[in-house]
Amino acid sequence: MNLPLRGVWNREYAKQWEFAMVSGNGKQGTMVFGNPRYETIIGNHCQLFLPKESDYFIPDMAPFLNEVRTLIRDQGYEVAQKFYYEKAQELGYQGLQMSAPFHPGFHLHIETDVTDYQDYIRYTNFETGEIGVSFKDQRGVFHVRKTFVSRPDQLIVHQIKNEQNSVSCMLEVEEYDQPLLKTTQLVKDDKILLNHVYVKGNGGYQVEIKIVAPKGQVTARGQRVYIQDASEVLLLMDIQTSKEQEGLVEAGIDIGTLPLNYEALLARHQPYHQELFNRVQLSLVKDEMRLCSVEELLNQAYDEQDLPLALLEKLYDAGRYMFICSAGESIPNLQGIWSGTFNPAWSSDYTFDTNVQLGIASALYCQLHEGLQGLFKLVKGFMPEFRENAMKYYGCRGIMAAIHSSNSGKHFHWNTDWPLQFWTCGAGWLGHWFYDYYLHTGDKTFLREEVIPYLRECALFYEDFLVEEEGVYGFSPSYSAENGCGDNATQDIAVAKEVLSNLIKAYEELGIETTEVEKWKVMLEKLPPYLINEEGALKEWAIPEKEEHYNHRHFSHLYSVFQSREFTKTSEPELWQAAEVALEKRLEAWMRNQEGDTSSSHGRMHAGLCATRLNRRDVAYEAIEMMVLQRSVYPTLMTSHYNDCDIFNVDGNGAIPQIINEMLVYGDVGEIMLLGAIPEKLEVGSISGISLPKQIIVQLLAWDLNKRVIKLKISSVIAQEIDLMTPLYPILKVQEFEGCQVKEIEGKLRVKLQEQKTASLQLKF
Repeated sequence: MNLPLRGVWNREYAKQWEFAMVSGNGKQGTMVFGNPRYETIIGNHCQLFLPKESDYFIPDMAPFLNEVRTLIRDQGYEVAQKFYYEKAQELGYQGLQMSAPFHPGFHLHIETDVTDYQDYIRYTNFETGEIGVSFKDQRGVFHVRKTFVSRPDQLIVHQIKNEQNSVSCMLEVEEYDQPLLKTTQLVKDDKILLNHVYVKGNGGYQVEIKIVAPKGQVTARGQRVYIQDASEVLLLMDIQTSKEQEGLVEAGIDIGTLPLNYEALLARHQPYHQELFNRVQLSLVKDEMRLCSVEELLNQAYDEQDLPLALLEKLYDAGRYMFICSAGESIPNLQGIWSGTFNPAWSSDYTFDTNVQLGIASALYCQLHEGLQGLFKLVKGFMPEFRENAMKYYGCRGIMAAIHSSNSGKHFHWNTDWPLQFWTCGAGWLGHWFYDYYLHTGDKTFLREEVIPYLRECALFYEDFLVEEEGVYGFSPSYSAENGCGDNATQDIAVAKEVLSNLIKAYEELGIETTEVEKWKVMLEKLPPYLINEEGALKEWAIPEKEEHYNHRHFSHLYSVFQSREFTKTSEPELWQAAEVALEKRLEAWMRNQEGDTSSSHGRMHAGLCATRLNRRDVAYEAIEMMVLQRSVYPTLMTSHYNDCDIFNVDGNGAIPQIINEMLVYGDVGEIMLLGAIPEKLEVGSISGISLPKQIIVQLLAWDLNKRVIKLKISSVIAQEIDLMTPLYPILKVQEFEGCQVKEIEGKLRVKLQEQKTASLQLKF
């Protein structure tokens, strides 16, 4: 078998679903265990969330808001929370509930006549989306199995072959022991049909597995299909969801329009997937290192307590691969698009207080803009319930996002221990991605029709929610996820600033005149200032009396650094320094604290993203390094939430590429920072295809730290001026340039880019 240069391969098969090889097309996904004797293939679909309730109830708490605020002011949050929860229960609130869990569509088991094997290999080719398994059986016969999820044909495709062109096996779909799912199954010689109806809630889904076994004898007996002496076996698998509780429909996959040949089906699919994957490429090593197995690279990392560059490159590719497979129809949930259980941690839902944002963190920079359409579609579907949350909890117009959502946007996940109903900035944080999508694409129709209407809903909430006293707004109640309550959580202020600022800029960029712009500017002026404590750290709550709790996995108070880019070292040097201190305090008390609970991957990822913005290359590298050395990475290079491969979770996959992107190149409007957090061990390398704000593409960034040279090729859709800077290296000089104009200004270069023309620069630093 041809081992993938851009991908992973292992010498052992998966013994549980979290270790399975994965693939997907943005709508359907699959997991392949790779067991030679008893194969298991799991089918997934992005919309499969098991309803536990026919409808979710949220109480009308708006009438109690003034009393809650009075209790907060006079007696503190603990008393106010208790009062709030008791009133909610009196109104019928059931207490903290999890959202509907993400679940598998089917488990197909394939039993073969293999009793022993050798020369085993399984792989995932990130560049094509193909999973492969090969081995020799007890007779020395070579076997190959391949799987992919087709984009043009919307099917999971699986092939079973061997060198003797004689395949015998038994197929059986596992019967789920799930009381909330009513299943009907029909097994025939050429297909397996399953209809699943949700007991609570509407609809369900149907599975069809089409069996193609040339020259073979195929017999259905009971719930099993037996295949004897086929030249090969081709399985075409499909999951269709429905809002209606339909019965079995036999007219499913239309094989009359398909080539019943694995290679032909792959040839139809591969260009779509490959084009997405190859838009960006990171090159740190030669091909011989790319061909190492993941086990070899991981063992090298454990032995040397450092990351092989080939592994760093593969982690970059794995993160992009996860997003390509999981985004489109929706976006990655906590587990991307994959699950092998009906009881996943945190329901494997869309968790909006950090996890979703990390899962999509690299989408824009990696030129996977269309994948974010799944986010916009998802959020628009939740809008009626987001409005209900705002009105019932706070009597406000506009929207309030739930922290946990799957098949409902209602906010029913809270209690006194987890007062998440006081976290009101979630909708605004999601708004960041609306405006940033515009910055990268320049799509003014999207700006007018999607960004502005959404941000207006966020602003409406703030207009009604904020409390003004002596000309200054206050956020009360307020919650810094998931680190405690206190008025004026710093993230609340930062998100409101970003919402209002981006809304104003959107109107100005479109030339739309409205008196509301002046209103929003006044609101910006009235937002409370950030505070710096006696240790010089940016405070997590902008009130003097609230003490810091540094030992925590969330970095919410550094939102202005890792997400909104509100200030820089030049624009706000005092705040910049306070953010540096706040990061260092978090690292000391949490991430590097051997006695604490430091294994949250999302915490490490936000530490890494803060570090790239603050030019802390040591911390940025350390965050990724810890993921590997603490075994938060599976042999497939999918990531886990905790150490020791505990809880399959793709936050790390989504964020690692962006940390690496920002180590090398980071863009803001009018500025590009080169090598701003590059680890010293990345002596030589290149990256190509990176998208930056204002429609700029970095066609090539190649560097040599020893020779202190940079080769840069950038293009812009529009004519504009940018400043090039190397924060870690104070002097940047241009040696050669073409296709642009360049001026040297105090250690940075001002480059005038021409519309639709590539600028090439040779730089010395």
